[in-house]
Amino acid sequence: MKHIFMMKYTKKHHDFEQVIHKIMKDYDYEIVYRNSLQDSQKYIEQLKQTVRLYIIGGDGTINGLIQKLVLTSHEVVIIPLGTGNDFCRTLTKEKNPSFLLQQSLTLPAKKIDVIQLNETYYINAACFGLDSVIANHVHDTPHIPFVPDSKSYIISILQNTLRYDNHQVKVTSDNQLLYQGDMILCTVNNAQYYGGGFQIIPHAIIDDGYMDICIVDKVPKWKIPYMVERLVRRKLDGRKDVHYFKVKNAKVTCEYSCNVDGEEVNYEKYDFSIVPQCLNIVKYN
Repeated sequence: MKHIFMMKYTKKHHDFEQVIHKIMKDYDYEIVYRNSLQDSQKYIEQLKQTVRLYIIGGDGTINGLIQKLVLTSHEVVIIPLGTGNDFCRTLTKEKNPSFLLQQSLTLPAKKIDVIQLNETYYINAACFGLDSVIANHVHDTPHIPFVPDSKSYIISILQNTLRYDNHQVKVTSDNQLLYQGDMILCTVNNAQYYGGGFQIIPHAIIDDGYMDICIVDKVPKWKIPYMVERLVRRKLDGRKDVHYFKVKNAKVTCEYSCNVDGEEVNYEKYDFSIVPQCLNIVKYN
């Protein structure tokens, strides 16, 4: 099977190319640079044979490329070179891209679920409320010397919390009302992490045939930092103002935009459904 590395024209990717050449010298491999997501998707569509495709980047890059990989025979390896790398955190605690590339060569691909939102797919998390505001504006955060990109979410939280007005959401599943009211957080997840490393749903499993929803009730603004602190310490579970649901489908009504794996989307309605066992991916040890 051929190994194909999808790369961007960035210094980080060019630096990693040397690692690829060193590790893959005895394999049939190709490094592919593309100018845009559309070019990358077209390249995948034109593949004649099954390949092991390495997605180099973060959740936004993964989100774009899996649109052409779901329900195919191609194998996928995630190499975390993005800002948050949240989906990869569910696969492994290891962060070193070189180590993960080396390890992936010894591992088989296994089938996992993805979530379909209207006409597109996503692999990690879709969030509404304060979460969405923070994620949608994380790249608006000015660069601060000595603060790594991975902490951009923390800075965005501090900047956007005081500006946030509570959003109302209605969530149903199989025509049953799960939740309706003002909230600060609503996330529909396939995996465990979002927001640059927050383990919002520790019990989420990416191959169980279910999606996981977490909703946090409206709280006073002065209490939001406290709730964030509870989230960081993984202490949200069990609180009366925090609600978890495990479902196969959901309809969400919210007048504000949603953030899906790092990308802002705005629909009149949000229709979620689990697509089980539809993507072949290497799950690290």
